[in-house]
Amino acid sequence: MKRFFAGWGAVLLAYQLPLSAETLTVQVSGIKDPGEIHIAIYDSAEAFEGDKGEKGGPAEGIVDGVVEEAEPGSVTYTFELPQGRYAIGVFHDANRNNRLDTGLFGIPKEQFGFSNGASGRFGPPSFADASFELVGEVSQMIDLGQ
Repeated sequence: MKRFFAGWGAVLLAYQLPLSAETLTVQVSGIKDPGEIHIAIYDSAEAFEGDKGEKGGPAEGIVDGVVEEAEPGSVTYTFELPQGRYAIGVFHDANRNNRLDTGLFGIPKEQFGFSNGASGRFGPPSFADASFELVGEVSQMIDLGQ
């Protein structure tokens, strides 16, 4: 499993985290084709609402995530994070080019989804619609088979 943070970045991040962490389980279902699954967990409305999937991997405002090969079906990941408000964005990179491919008018050609089943009109949903409070153990199910 490739995690976003490795080496010193993880050490520095751990130094800033409180000693106790909450558990977030993310289940992504409806994956149609082999490819890479990109999961990003955001703690910032600005970062979440500004991310159009142009580049996978770490970015400011993304506190954890996964970029990993995935077969058709579903995958489940568990994250340990401090209490707080988060939103999740997922896309399935079927052609493995490290971005969410779009067509005419920016309409995604690849599968995508958000926490709380949130959807936006002309772009990603608002952080308010996709966000949730992480206290204790929380599960989010994101269905890409819409």
